[in-house]
Order: sequence, then structure tokens, then C-alpha cells
Amino acid sequence: MVVQDIRASDAEDLRWLRFGWLRSIRERTSTFSVVTATLLLYFGALGIFELSEDDLTVFERALSGGTTLACFVVFAMVAFFGVELRPWVGFALVAAHVLVSIYYLGFSDERQNAIAAFQELPIMAMYFSWFYGARIARVGVLLILVSVGAATGFGSFTGVGALLGPVNMLAAGLFTWMCLEAGIFMRHRIRLESHSDELTGVLNRRGFEAKITAEIRRAVRHDRPLSVAVLDLDKFKDVNDEAGHAAGDYVLRAVSSHWMSLSRSTDLVGRLGGDEFAMLMPETDADEARALMIRLREFTPHPWSWGVAQVRPDDTAASVIARADAAMYDDKRR
Repeated sequence: MVVQDIRASDAEDLRWLRFGWLRSIRERTSTFSVVTATLLLYFGALGIFELSEDDLTVFERALSGGTTLACFVVFAMVAFFGVELRPWVGFALVAAHVLVSIYYLGFSDERQNAIAAFQELPIMAMYFSWFYGARIARVGVLLILVSVGAATGFGSFTGVGALLGPVNMLAAGLFTWMCLEAGIFMRHRIRLESHSDELTGVLNRRGFEAKITAEIRRAVRHDRPLSVAVLDLDKFKDVNDEAGHAAGDYVLRAVSSHWMSLSRSTDLVGRLGGDEFAMLMPETDADEARALMIRLREFTPHPWSWGVAQVRPDDTAASVIARADAAMYDDKRR
């Protein structure tokens, strides 16, 4: 009941996506493109407000006008034409924002823009952490804080009685870094949950196929063996029919836990769906994989059938799983 209430709440929160235009944007482009375009729309709107001010210099008016136009153009490309933005666009967005912030904090007397530059630092940190991962995000945000902090220190907004004092700068830096770490944590947590099977704790099909794809590239690049086994429980439907689905769930958890505990630390177990599982075995050829399957089956509490396929240079995740699946059905028919 609690899960249903949470899902219903999530559905209410995302109700705005049901509008046809917004739904079409979501369906045509990636999350990265939608979020980047939304940030550009936000900065474009701020540019319009800046252009309405009377005390701007000619350079500041040209800067605001150019950035506003660029923001709206890229937003329109995504929103109305479904253009998929490349990762470098995000770097360009952050770099442009940093340069503008450096100007307003170090070389301008525009108080409102200086405050806005500090307020937008956490947004940049969250954006970096979500789309570029921990290593790039931490380096990038550190460079942003150092450059923006240096510009602020040499500008006219610091000092005794000035707009920005040492406490303000320290607080802004700490809060920005907190937002960065929160974004990194949430990115890791969501990716982990999206790649894990809720019942058994092993990888789900999406996560398992992603691991196979990465391991195939590594194995082919270094000319190392890699094998995949498909494992299917025997007479599992009888367990559900005779003892109920709770008993079936217990069997799935027990068997998958058994596989993980008895296999090697480098092996990965995934649930492809229902009572069908798979095991990824790096640095293992087909004969070694078969020997491992025989050993595992001797000690597993529920009977199961298996099939093994060794990765070929032209294999994909789907093709190697299909070959192992065919071998598994051969074993089941014996």
C-alpha cells in the first residue's frame, strides 16, 4: 500500500508531463538535452531582465543580448525540433556561465548580477554531478569555485562593509560543494537501483546487459576469454502453483544468493526475467564455465538447467545471451 501511495504521488508530481507538447519533448530527446535546454531557457529569461536595466554599459548590453539569444536558440532547437545535444554543450554552458560570473564579480559594479552569480553556483554543481559523474564533477566544480572566488576577491564587492564578505564566500562554497556531493550520491543511488532486481538483489536485465557490453569491449581489446551462462529453474511453475508465490519468491532469493556466494568474486549474476538468470564470467573460457556450472548445481537447493556460450569478437550482449539460452534449452530437454 505504501509503494502504491508513493507511485501515485510521483504520478501527480509528473502530471505536467502529460501535456502533449511537453510529452513530445520528453519522448524525442534525452534527459540531458531537456535539462540543458531548460537551464538555457532560465538563463535566457534572466538575460531579458538584465537587458531591461538602464545602467548597463555597451559591453554588458552586448554580453547579455548575445547570451540571451544563444540560450533561446538552443532551447528552441531542443523544444521544437527535437535536436539531441552533445555532451560538449553542457561543458560550454558551464564555461560560459563561469566566464560571465567572473566578469560580473571581478570587473563590474552590477550588484544584482553579482548576487545571482553566487546563487547559481549550486545549480551548476548539481548539473555537473548528475550528467558527468563524480570525477569530472569534482574537478570541474573545484575549478569553478577557485576561479569565481579569485574573481570575487579582486573585485569591488569584497572588503569591509562590502556586498560579499569572507563568510558569504565560504558559505557559498560549502553549500555548492554539499550540492555537488548530494548530486553524486543520488546519481549513484538511482543508477544502482535501476540496475538491480528488487526481489533478489542481483542485476536486472538492463544492468546485466550493460555489464556484458562493457566486458565484451574489454575482453576483445585485451584478447581475453569471457563466458556467459543462462540459468533456468526447473519446474518452478509447480512451486508457485503448489506452495504459492511467496514460496516461489523464497526459492528465487535462495538460489540467486547461493549462486553469488559460491561463484568467484569477479563473476556477476543477473536476473533476465521470471525464473531465468544469467552469469557473467570474465577471464573464463567455455570449458571452465561449464566446470563451474556443474559445481554450482551440485550444491544448489533447487534444480536448474544451464547453457554456456563463450564471447566471440563480433558478439553483442543479445547475441551471446541468445547462444547461451539455446544451450540451456538443450540441457533442459535431456
